[in-house]
Amino acid sequence: MKRIVVLLFAVIPALAIAQIKPSLPKAEKALREGKIDEAKAIIDATVGNQEFMVDKKGQPAKNAAKAWFLKGIIYAAIDTTKKEQFKSLDTNAFASAKEAFEKSKQLDGDKTPSFVNDPAGFPMINDNVKTYFAQKYFEKAVAEYQEKKNYKRAFELTEQTLFFIPNDTSILMNAGIFFGPSAEEYQKSIDYIKQYQAKGGKSSDAYVQLFSIYRDKLKNNEMALEVAKEAVAKFPNNQDFPKYELDMYIKMNRLEDAKVAMEKQAKADPNDKESRYFLGVINMELKNTEEAKRWYNEAIKTDPKYFEPHLGLAELIHADAKKVKQEMNNLGNSKDDFKKKLELDKTYQEKLRVSLPYWEACEKLSPDEAKVLDTLYLIYTDLEMTAQATRIEKRMKSLGLLD
Repeated sequence: MKRIVVLLFAVIPALAIAQIKPSLPKAEKALREGKIDEAKAIIDATVGNQEFMVDKKGQPAKNAAKAWFLKGIIYAAIDTTKKEQFKSLDTNAFASAKEAFEKSKQLDGDKTPSFVNDPAGFPMINDNVKTYFAQKYFEKAVAEYQEKKNYKRAFELTEQTLFFIPNDTSILMNAGIFFGPSAEEYQKSIDYIKQYQAKGGKSSDAYVQLFSIYRDKLKNNEMALEVAKEAVAKFPNNQDFPKYELDMYIKMNRLEDAKVAMEKQAKADPNDKESRYFLGVINMELKNTEEAKRWYNEAIKTDPKYFEPHLGLAELIHADAKKVKQEMNNLGNSKDDFKKKLELDKTYQEKLRVSLPYWEACEKLSPDEAKVLDTLYLIYTDLEMTAQATRIEKRMKSLGLLD
């Protein structure tokens, strides 16, 4: 008897499935009532029924596109439901939903505006249905990204979101600028950012991320430079993008190009302190000392409180004193060397006094800057300005710069 009972229980599910008849209204009704398992069983029986899906001429039946669309809805519902008993109905429900929606589109070509009705019996616009599911998938993506830090899964869900709304610039932006890079999907990130831009996206963050991917991740200096140049042209008021362009020219040892780019920037905006400062840096690298000094001074004129050109100018002026000091250190201990050293020391003292006001100006702008304090301490010491040297020494100790 036990064997017979087991066989009976094995047959009952098969009989139940066999009794399910194709019916779009019943599948739709079950879905509206939240009976996703029942809706799935009915729609599977419907799209699997040759007589329902194919007419007598061997062509797709009148309701075939609707059947596939409804199957897409049901399987998307399985994939996004919060009810555990329905999640296990299909372990790869998105793939099934995607296939069903695509088959519906192949048959209908998006001609029919509505295939299903809402609970009140009014037609639901197909695009609104897709937007609804896009929102559900993106909510899951955000949860994976923010709460679980599962960036690979978050990016996968973002791509699934885009299946429903491929032209949405907000999702394209998130896919390319945030989710893709976090998932280390760099080429896909580039593709999504370019789609975002092609569809009218105007965020400057897109260029920031593109530049970062090309320069830091893909090590493609040429493309990073092109992105920087395009960003400068598109966002002329953005003070960071010229730095990106300069960074690439320096990285690629193209200082003359960097100089031309910054001169163009400085000419275009007489109040652009950044380009003037960078021209100081570039000319210093090119050993054009007087030009470097001129541009540092130009930057300071534009903004007297701009610390960086003050520091650059102080270093240039101090370089003369350092050369004399090095020449002194290279001398030996002979009588003639000692005499020469005394002569050089007078010159060294003079050059220290020339550079001192520039370093003191730096201190006023940035009182805790280690390099400034260290240099001032050495200058005060060599000029035997004991009180000033002691003051600097105390501050350096308070900042942990001296033991």
